[in-house]
Amino acid sequence: MAVSTRVFEPPRPPRRWGLWSVCTLAVLAVVGIVVLRIVSMAGTCGEGVSEADGECVGVTDGAYAFENMKGLSGKIRAENAAVDKSGKRTVSIAYIEAMAGGSADRGPEATRQAVSGAYLAQRALNSERSTLPKIRLLLANTGRGDRHWGQVVDRLIALKDKEHLVAVAGLGQSNDRTAAAAKRLRAAGLPLVGATVAADDLSSGTSGFYRVSFPNQDQTAAAARYLKDQQRAHPGYRVQVIRDDNEKDRYNTSLYKDFSAAARRTGLDVDDELISFLSGDDAQETAGNELSLVADKVCGDGRPPDAVYFAARGRELRRFIEAAGEGGRHCPTTVLSGSSALGVYFDTGGTRHRAELARLAQRWEHSQLRVYYTAFTHPEISKEVYGARSGPFADFARAYRDEIGDPAALASGQAMLGYDATYTIGRAARRVVDISPGVRPDAGLVLRLLEQTNGKYRVRGVSGEIAFDPDTGEPMDRPLALVELLRPTDEGEAGKTYRFVAPLRP
Repeated sequence: MAVSTRVFEPPRPPRRWGLWSVCTLAVLAVVGIVVLRIVSMAGTCGEGVSEADGECVGVTDGAYAFENMKGLSGKIRAENAAVDKSGKRTVSIAYIEAMAGGSADRGPEATRQAVSGAYLAQRALNSERSTLPKIRLLLANTGRGDRHWGQVVDRLIALKDKEHLVAVAGLGQSNDRTAAAAKRLRAAGLPLVGATVAADDLSSGTSGFYRVSFPNQDQTAAAARYLKDQQRAHPGYRVQVIRDDNEKDRYNTSLYKDFSAAARRTGLDVDDELISFLSGDDAQETAGNELSLVADKVCGDGRPPDAVYFAARGRELRRFIEAAGEGGRHCPTTVLSGSSALGVYFDTGGTRHRAELARLAQRWEHSQLRVYYTAFTHPEISKEVYGARSGPFADFARAYRDEIGDPAALASGQAMLGYDATYTIGRAARRVVDISPGVRPDAGLVLRLLEQTNGKYRVRGVSGEIAFDPDTGEPMDRPLALVELLRPTDEGEAGKTYRFVAPLRP
């Protein structure tokens, strides 16, 4: 009997075509979603701008509209296109800022106003006949909280030669990231003209950083002198200091230190009791509690000091105002603070904040507080410098009305500062051509002309004549503004928020 050598093979399971089809389709669907997301983000952000933490950051010529810059970006892109089409000698200026606002107490309204000013400076420079170079304006978004400053600065440095980038304007917020960005840009040979930054340690003995805003040491010197005048006029006039202990915030730290030094210099009598609180990312959920305690200390006995110097940001000032009027309490004192007091109206634009502003108005009215701050500038300052019928402010206000919107927004000073920072760079580039007609200005030549913006050569800015101290790069011979910050109306409208009081000298 023959033995079979055939090897037993178990039957194969039936092919599960349905399962394979489902798995394949699932994989393809996931891949498709990823591809669509990549394509979507690429299309949304565009050249030079990439997605990071849910927002688009980077540098654009206006082709991409950052959040809060819609409409305005289109105007900038059109102006840049006209410059390119002209075929004439051009240079680029970058305006760097957290474009959507949301950086500490700098809201989207203030940011948009500053960039609007930069655009109007570009238009003003390019509209002058038979002048070179023509100006391209680039917008550089560092993201909320300036978190992505590093990649944006690297991009700007890469554009130095490619786009004939000669300088950077803006730098909206005084913080560690802004300081690091300024340091790296200077090291790369790109000069900066700050528009709205106040911390003292941004300036340096080495050239490269200038500003049209006033450092805290100038603001506090003017504030201490003003309060000393009040003590002379009103014997027994009491001044108390409230301080934010957040040492990570360069603005707060220098504001307190500088005010203390200015008080000693001027002989200002200040109460021995220092009232302090702590703000910052780690304390945001409890800062309101601390400011309620601060308000109790200032207002609790019904005999508040005549004046309080508030060495902290506007966001915390707003919480203090609300706490002072809590429960219908009266606290009839004058609060004086620095330029960050603008942050009282941080991120309060539009109808969605109407109820919030109405509550602030009610508390403010109950408290009877009067709130003043040392403003970088105000439309009335132009009249102080140039006289009622002269100066460039009238043309600037007209252009703002025609191109941007209601000129009442100019009272915050933000658009004026964005204009002056950008315009000063443009004038320096033009001065290079005046001296050497055949030369295209570069960053090094513009830096040399910014260094020489003093003495007999000054720029007629809308906030006054622009001149820089040759040793520090700080503004010279121009007044600040003492401005009263008015409460919103009961209906929750900010209205005429900034009332000019007087010019102040550092």
